[in-house]
Amino acid sequence: MNKKAITGITALAAVVISSTVVYAANTTTGTTPADTARSFIEKYPAAVVPEASSKPVPYKEFSDPNVYSKLESSWNKAVEALDQKPSEKANQDSKQPAAFAQEQWNLIAGPDIEAEFESKLSRNEASSFNEVFITATRGLKPGDLMYALLLRDNKAEAKVVWQRANGDIHVSHLRQSKDLHGNAVWSLLGSEEIASAR
Repeated sequence: MNKKAITGITALAAVVISSTVVYAANTTTGTTPADTARSFIEKYPAAVVPEASSKPVPYKEFSDPNVYSKLESSWNKAVEALDQKPSEKANQDSKQPAAFAQEQWNLIAGPDIEAEFESKLSRNEASSFNEVFITATRGLKPGDLMYALLLRDNKAEAKVVWQRANGDIHVSHLRQSKDLHGNAVWSLLGSEEIASAR
């Protein structure tokens, strides 16, 4: 008998034993203790997690300070590279990303994107954003640093940025639009590499 078979049999035995105990406990006759009418929270108040701790902890607070510092430096380089890049005129209907004005964009660390942005979207819009975001991050290569999201103040444009192993900056441009039914959907406008200023 191999390890998988033994593990499977052990798990099955545990389920049978626990089911038997639950069945026996539910079918025994006699008086019911008075505290069974109380809710789980009333019986075990210590098991309830305080509401304050249910808030997501920002990546900066639990990551290694040296690692975060290196990532933050790479994200700042991406912002600088975008800020110094010659701007191309774009409007809402064009397929070109809008000109970059640093003060109109907020930086969100990769691990915080879900809590700080995606969770605030409708289910359909979050699904659309996530699909496009995953497509954008497929460009990551071994040695590249972790990505961040630059989210425009209007929450209708985003840029996924990261620093390549060679120092270049990768930028994927995302934009929200409306489908035929008026639902918000996200699309990938394109990606670009900005050479590092060595």
